[in-house]
Amino acid sequence: MRAFPSCPRVSAPAIGRRRLVQLAALAGGAAVLPAWLAGCGGAPTLALTATDLTASAREASRSVSAEDAFETLGNDDARAASFTLTARLIQACSAKDRSRDPGANTFISPLSIAYALALAQNGATGTTLDEIERVTGLATDELNAFLGAYARYLQTGDLWGDESSAASDGAMPLHLANSVWMRESDTLDVRDDYLTTCARELDASVFSAPFDGSTVDDINAWVDEHTAHMIDRLINEIPDGARLYLINALAFEDAWEDPYEDADVEDDTFTCEDGLEQDIRLMRSREGAYLENEQFQGFIKPYTDYRFAFVGLLPRERGALADAVAALDGPALEALLQPLANAEANAGLPKFRLSYGTELTDALRALGMDAAFDALQADFTPMGTDEEGPLYIGQVLHKTFIDVNEEGTRAAAATSVGIETSAAAPMEEPVVYDVILDRPFAYLIIDYQLGIPVFAGTMQAIPDA
Repeated sequence: MRAFPSCPRVSAPAIGRRRLVQLAALAGGAAVLPAWLAGCGGAPTLALTATDLTASAREASRSVSAEDAFETLGNDDARAASFTLTARLIQACSAKDRSRDPGANTFISPLSIAYALALAQNGATGTTLDEIERVTGLATDELNAFLGAYARYLQTGDLWGDESSAASDGAMPLHLANSVWMRESDTLDVRDDYLTTCARELDASVFSAPFDGSTVDDINAWVDEHTAHMIDRLINEIPDGARLYLINALAFEDAWEDPYEDADVEDDTFTCEDGLEQDIRLMRSREGAYLENEQFQGFIKPYTDYRFAFVGLLPRERGALADAVAALDGPALEALLQPLANAEANAGLPKFRLSYGTELTDALRALGMDAAFDALQADFTPMGTDEEGPLYIGQVLHKTFIDVNEEGTRAAAATSVGIETSAAAPMEEPVVYDVILDRPFAYLIIDYQLGIPVFAGTMQAIPDA
């Protein structure tokens, strides 16, 4: 295992009475994916009007040994796939946002999107399946094993399933939950083996609901709970054609390993690429992990117990954020997170708070996932059938939230990174580099122990600065 050191609703095409699968995702402190997306987590404690079918679906609960979980999460191919997905998604989403507004910020959770796509991938076949697999980078069995093992790790805090060795306060900073919502309909037949797979492999809760106003309330209440109240509403209404919602929700909240003192925070100026200057509160610190490649200089600032970390990436050239991000493929991003030996960073991080939402259909199409969105080509028969027409994806919603301040970070929608130390070499005074995020930058929140990207974003302007 490699270690690292210290939106508006889109209408479905009018094709007869074809039926669609709706998709949405929340990330960055909270992530939710309505439609054929689902994730991990126990059954919600809400008083739902929907019928929870999870218990029966989980009767065949999968038994995974700790050894298998450890081997799965240490799989180089799976981790590489997570970096590639992260790089491709942030490139596609930021390009789309910039085409609308050159100064737009982007903030996504590739982990949340991966869980959502996994639910879809388990219900697809033929060309539809092939294209989704090319986006996630893993065959279905490999994807299920990797995401299932990671969900187990988050639930226990320990790969060996020993809760006594979990985080000291008994809770992991990252919580994720998945759910499948099915319309109560005489025409819809969702396959039992699909639901069982989602529950067993991805720990998804399964609900049957009337898809009326009460279901809108139930879905939004489920999202609100599982994003720790950072995202309180995912949908306003349910279209007549909607048959399934696959939802993943993520919530992250953690304190800095080394919190900022009052003296570390000062007034400063953030200069946007168009020359606009913003007054900001800048948090300064000395960080032991300095990063660099041809495009970026950066730093890693760990959260409590080094389980997760914030990564700040500053383009070497002013006005070059878009080009620098475009040059980052998966291997380059993973390599960038290897700190330079005997180097530290004088880091400057702005306080910021951001809510973000987008529709991911165009981004996923740009990555080669076309058939799933086409009513005439999509093949989700392993998921189920409807007498009124085939299932296809109508939209993919993604919502995120993040709040970065002196105490730590709250976000919804995760790179594993273990702490790596150099072999015993003569102690030398480290070279210190300035990495002050006072102009447009990129950033990530990563699982610092396992090397898994959770959130990724580009900051063109500080919100409400």
